[in-house]
Amino acid sequence: MTLKLQLKDLPIWMKTNKLEDLPLLHLPQRSTMDGNELIKRYESGDTDFQGENLCGVNLFGADLIGVDFSECDLRRSSLVLAYLNRANLSRCNLQGAKLSGANLSQADLLGANLQDADLHGAILYAADLRGSDLTLANLLDINLISADLRNVNLSGANLRGACLRGVNMRYEKRCYDGANLRGADLRNADLRGANLTGADLSKADLTQANLSEASLREVNLTGANLTGAELRGTFLTDAIAVETTFKQAVLVNAKLERMNLTEADLTECNLNDANLTGAVLAKAKATQATMRRTRFNRADLSRADLRDSDFNEATFIEAYLGRADLRNAILKDANLAKAELSSANLSGAMLQGATLPDNSIYE
Repeated sequence: MTLKLQLKDLPIWMKTNKLEDLPLLHLPQRSTMDGNELIKRYESGDTDFQGENLCGVNLFGADLIGVDFSECDLRRSSLVLAYLNRANLSRCNLQGAKLSGANLSQADLLGANLQDADLHGAILYAADLRGSDLTLANLLDINLISADLRNVNLSGANLRGACLRGVNMRYEKRCYDGANLRGADLRNADLRGANLTGADLSKADLTQANLSEASLREVNLTGANLTGAELRGTFLTDAIAVETTFKQAVLVNAKLERMNLTEADLTECNLNDANLTGAVLAKAKATQATMRRTRFNRADLSRADLRDSDFNEATFIEAYLGRADLRNAILKDANLAKAELSSANLSGAMLQGATLPDNSIYE
């Protein structure tokens, strides 16, 4: 007769026996079932499928509201157009699963593996995705309104056209290298401290979004809308923001070194203490903006519209301001040493105490 040993009894057994006498371990077997069997069980009132092996199961269009799939193996399964509202999918393996059009509103996906999953057009309103892995997932046109995405890995994910309004990525420390958020709806999104290095945010709507202290290094913001966005202390080094709108945005103490802001709209922006060393603002519009103590050293501001803006104590060392419009600008105590001001319009500008290109002080 073959001895069977429960896994929980192994430490006790090893105290009085030798390893070579180890009997066959009796491990609990994970059951397998097809989609029809699962649906029958669900319809009979059984909603607990925790830990089941459902790899490759076909649940196309199934009504599984409130089901418990926690810790299940659902790799390569088909949940297309399924109703999974309030379902428990925590720590579930959904790698390569097809979930396009599925309704996962208020679902629990805590720590779930969604690598390479297809969630095209899925609804995840107020879903909990904390700590989940969405590497290379297809999130095209997904609805993530009010979802919790803290500590989510979106590396290489495609979020083009996604709606992330009110999403929570606060204090996110993981990296979204190469994430595709082109055209995504991120209005009012909480992205404080998020790491979106290298992400494609072109034409994204970030109106009123909070990106304070986030890392947006080398991101593509071409044509994006950041009207009223909060970007205090945000890192935008080497980012591309051609024809991007920053109207009334707050960029206090932001790091914008070498950023490309060609033809960007910075009307009424607050850029106090920001660093734009080596940045390109050619043909940018920055009227009525506040840029006190801002650094524009070696920046290109050619043909920029800077009318009525406050540059008190700002530095423009070796900056290029050819044909810039500085009418009625405040440049008190600004440093314009070695700056190029050829054909710049300084009508009505206030230059008291400013250091001029020849290092003389304006009286």
